[in-house]
Amino acid sequence: MEYAISWGGDPEDARVTSRGEASLEGFYAWAQEGLSDPRYREGMSVVIDHRDLDWSHISLKDVQERIELFERDSPRFGRIRTAMVMRATVDFGLARMYQAYVELQPDLQIEIGVFTSIEAAREWIRERKAADAVAAL
Repeated sequence: MEYAISWGGDPEDARVTSRGEASLEGFYAWAQEGLSDPRYREGMSVVIDHRDLDWSHISLKDVQERIELFERDSPRFGRIRTAMVMRATVDFGLARMYQAYVELQPDLQIEIGVFTSIEAAREWIRERKAADAVAAL
């Protein structure tokens, strides 16, 4: 699995783009790289573009193990918003399963949206940021 992290954007604060064959090791690598970067901060909004990623070898066990990794690193993550962009219907389903597992973990402060287009992901982030701004008043 190959990935690239770019910092900044509109409206996202960072974007992860992946390609190749999905792997637990690859997911862990980009998460650790992002967390280790001095630009990472709690409250970020991140677009995760998985449209060029082959998810066919990811199992339910892999999803559960990934959640365990996030639980372990939850103090470093803090609160974060991620918009995952998927290519195919089956990939979208896997991402929704991942989203459900994250939502069931009370210690994780990761808000996840799952989409099939970058435009929809960015619009969701814009809406969430606007709601945050109103709530802060």
